This record gives sequence, C-alpha cells and structure tokens, in this order.
Amino acid sequence: MTIEKLFSTIILVAFLVTIFLAMGSYAAYKWRESRRPKLDEHAASDEPVYFERITLGADDDEPVR
Repeated sequence: MTIEKLFSTIILVAFLVTIFLAMGSYAAYKWRESRRPKLDEHAASDEPVYFERITLGADDDEPVR
C-alpha cells in the first residue's frame, strides 16, 4: 500500500466517523429534548420566560430623581 492510499484511507475513515458522530449527537439531543417537560403556561403569553422587565420609576412609590 502506497503512502497516498494510506493517507486517503485515513482521511476517508476520519470523515465517515465524524459524520456518524454528528448524527449520533443530534439523535441524543433530540431524545433529550423529547424527554423535557413542556412549559405550556408560558407558551401562549407574550412575556419573556426567563427575564422580568424592569422599568425605572414607572411603578415605584418613590419619586424619580
């Protein structure tokens, strides 16, 4: 086996292993996402899920300086 065939075989195998690992990672991600409980109470609202909007001086009892 010549060195060119050896290198081309190594590159081909590395490429195929990378493709298979990417497909396996995506399948594991989709499986994990399907097991996550759905948050229906926040899905219908327009409010942000994680952040709370802060307005300075709008709803406070203290006067704005």
